[in-house]
Amino acid sequence: MAPNGTQKRKAVSNPHPTNTWSAKRARILGARTILAQPPDKALSKNGDLDVSAFVKAREFEIQAIGQSMRESKRVLSTRAFQQVPKDMRRRTASHNVKKVPKRLRARAAREVRTNTPVHSVQRMKTVIGKGMKDDYTPTGKARRRKPTPHQRLRLEKAKVLKQKGALMKKKRGTAKKQKPGESDPEKMIQIAPRLPKIQKNTLSKPTRPPAKFRKRQIHKSWLPTHLWHAKRARMTEPKYPLWRFAIPLTPTEKSFRTTHRATTMRGCVAWDMSFMGTIGVEGVEASLLGALRSVGVEEGMLHGKTGAKWRRGTRSWQGWIKERHPDQRWIAPVRIVWCAEEADETVDEGVITNSKKKTQRKMILRAHPSAFMQVWNELLNVAKMQRPQAMVEDLRFEIGSIEITGPGSTEALIGALHPILDTKAPSKDQRQTTQPTTDALTVSPGDDGWIDVETPPTVFAQLATLTNPAALPANAILAFNVTDPRLHHPPRTIITPNSKTADETLLSHLACWPPDQTQPPADIFNHTKRLTASRFLASQKSINRRKAVALPGQYPDPLPKDPQIPLLLLASRPTAANSSFQGTWTLLLPWDCVLPVWYSLMHYPLSTGGTPRFGCLQEQQQIAFEQAKLWFPGEYPGTEAGWDWELRYREFEKKEWDRRPKGRRTEWESVDLGEGRKGEIGKGWACDWERLVLGKEGAEAAETAQAMEREETGLASQPNDEPREATTHDAPTGAQSSMHSHEEQTPPHGIHHIPAALLPSLLANPSIPILPTSLTPIHLSLLIAGHPHRNARIYRLPTNSPSLFSRWLSLAQPLPRSNPPQSPTHTSKPKRPTPHAHKGTPVHERVQNLAASLLSPLAPPHDPPKPGHPIYPPAPAEEDLIGFVTSANYDLTSGRCEAFGNVLVMKALGLDVQQGQRDGGKGGEGLRSNDMRGKAGKGRKLCIIRNSGEGVGRLAKWDFVG
Repeated sequence: MAPNGTQKRKAVSNPHPTNTWSAKRARILGARTILAQPPDKALSKNGDLDVSAFVKAREFEIQAIGQSMRESKRVLSTRAFQQVPKDMRRRTASHNVKKVPKRLRARAAREVRTNTPVHSVQRMKTVIGKGMKDDYTPTGKARRRKPTPHQRLRLEKAKVLKQKGALMKKKRGTAKKQKPGESDPEKMIQIAPRLPKIQKNTLSKPTRPPAKFRKRQIHKSWLPTHLWHAKRARMTEPKYPLWRFAIPLTPTEKSFRTTHRATTMRGCVAWDMSFMGTIGVEGVEASLLGALRSVGVEEGMLHGKTGAKWRRGTRSWQGWIKERHPDQRWIAPVRIVWCAEEADETVDEGVITNSKKKTQRKMILRAHPSAFMQVWNELLNVAKMQRPQAMVEDLRFEIGSIEITGPGSTEALIGALHPILDTKAPSKDQRQTTQPTTDALTVSPGDDGWIDVETPPTVFAQLATLTNPAALPANAILAFNVTDPRLHHPPRTIITPNSKTADETLLSHLACWPPDQTQPPADIFNHTKRLTASRFLASQKSINRRKAVALPGQYPDPLPKDPQIPLLLLASRPTAANSSFQGTWTLLLPWDCVLPVWYSLMHYPLSTGGTPRFGCLQEQQQIAFEQAKLWFPGEYPGTEAGWDWELRYREFEKKEWDRRPKGRRTEWESVDLGEGRKGEIGKGWACDWERLVLGKEGAEAAETAQAMEREETGLASQPNDEPREATTHDAPTGAQSSMHSHEEQTPPHGIHHIPAALLPSLLANPSIPILPTSLTPIHLSLLIAGHPHRNARIYRLPTNSPSLFSRWLSLAQPLPRSNPPQSPTHTSKPKRPTPHAHKGTPVHERVQNLAASLLSPLAPPHDPPKPGHPIYPPAPAEEDLIGFVTSANYDLTSGRCEAFGNVLVMKALGLDVQQGQRDGGKGGEGLRSNDMRGKAGKGRKLCIIRNSGEGVGRLAKWDFVG
């Protein structure tokens, strides 16, 4: 055959390919080749079957198959950084070999081609000889690259300026240490840094950030863990912060199901809640009680036996406060913690007695940042009215907080925090002066007959087996000091005791709770100790040096100068209706100490596997939704903070609707509501509370008057996307909603919130009128398949059409018992009436009867009609609109779609219909329909939910919540 002729056989592949694709193809083909033995190997020389040889041959083939499967998986087009778990991947830095674990760095180095160009043939041969790498991505060694001429000049100038700055700083420090006229260095003295003066009754300012981050915090503040979150979560836009903070919104990775599992089954979720507003109040106890009484705290908590432990400082209190004005509008939910009392010791003839004097008491009040200014102004006014006056202090940038929930939350806290032995607990002699109670029975009595009571640090360490903080006493408190967690980094998994004694000790603590007798005053209330803990935090370099000197596998020894970080642990449990859900730990600590504790908490290896997850704002809303709790301020449009959130959400939804092209957005004017009605009710992109309260004509007139007022004052010409030029951090909301005036932020037209717990007392007392603009939150559960959305319209059952009322009510009635049970996938279709033909009926009559049956209307099915069916009832009229859906989602706990909303109390309870009948107006049919609702519904409260932009409603049941 000629050398240049066509070959009939494929050329043998090169065993040493130089092409990258050829090498990769050779690896894949080699991995997919499965070795096998011929069948004659299992036969003996005589042709008989050798069982042992046959089994060995099959064993060899099975091992070859397994080896081929493993090799095929290994040689696939996966990179080294893809072999790590999803939560450890850094796709934006996948080219950096240092970003992958050490066990994969060698493989990653082979996959990444060096970025050094090949300038010579010798260099090319050297590279090819060592093995070509896959790509030309950089390896992240920017410090070793040669700087450009411009960069070199800037580096030299920066070096000179740094040297001059260090020299000037040294001279200034020397001048401060010298006495006036003193020049001898040996006679210089050191002056202790002066503690800043406590700012009384004034708003505080955030600490001055470093120079390189200063321009980014002009109109907002960063959380202590901002840099950590910015790499792992989506943050608020720089120009549009939320409540004057840069807040993480949601993690960059998918976290909906994983968050649910971590908070219910295994693991835990932590949040940096340092943006919560903290207010300190100090004064005599009578003044503090008077101030709390003025803002609406219950009288039983102030003087009754119910709030005795709270006033003593061993419990916290959560509740709503309200304005002192005649309207007494509700402001926001707050949490109040008293500082534990420290009894004075007086010695009289060798007997120690405790005498209480009229001393100063302290308490901390925590509120949501959206309502901080309203709470601050109200508390400041009532504190100045007390005699003697109480002092109010803004602690927003002095005290930070971390929240953690889940089955592993207690274990993570015990592993990340290392308490210091408390020396302030009452001694044995001091406790003998008091009468021992059943709350102090934690262990068996000693030789002297006294029962020893354990201190808070000891009790905290014995809670390792606790899997739900809700099992603790309601609103329990633990206060103690801890060491710097960086000295014990990385944390190690604690040894969980499994003995019967540990379980008995835990049950004894849960039943008696010894800290009720041993809780000393918490150092977190002391301004000096908070500042000392922050100032004396060692640098990371010094921590590393101490860890390097320590023996392998051991932590550094503590030093006397190590700071003691004051902590305050608050345990909370869900409401009585949701007692099966997980409780929450709230950790209060100094602002500068949040980041070290956060690092240890995030790196703690849980005994169940993995590490604690971090949550953001959306995860906080998700957990509250799954636990059937109302999230403030989104679920409270009747408050000032909730109304501001609604305006912010309206603006966002309006911009999203305007961005879409006309062919891809809903035309609100063309929405078909049935029965000849066209057009959405109110603004389709928002919960139009003005339309609900004022009606169609009133809402249009109010909107026209507002537009004219803006034109007159010139506000209509100002852009809404410009940030406010304010340097103080006294505004609770972001720049996007700061253009609204105070009148717009306050719920207009008399809209206000009423807690659901007060409704029974208001209905039982006819002398207290319920205003027609009162809103209250409700929980919605669909009775028909569907997914409600935010801004969905909530209707009551029709009150002006008894026939339509009966049609909607029939959807809630159960199926007749005569019908056999059907599978969930079975759907009954409407049947036409079938004509019965006798045997003697002629053929032409049969044909006529069949044609008549085909032309006859559909007979109603046995099952309720589905949405979209011709006989499905239409949505009620606008006069039956009672509220809007404020949040809706799929609830993984219940396995169905649920929602929260707000409704007008008068319309939801049918009080407007009864009032209309008493006034002699039209209301007879509505009242009869209301009676029908009570009989047929068997006590259930039914409503109709219609998504905005849709014409189909869905039946649901609702109940008050809050």
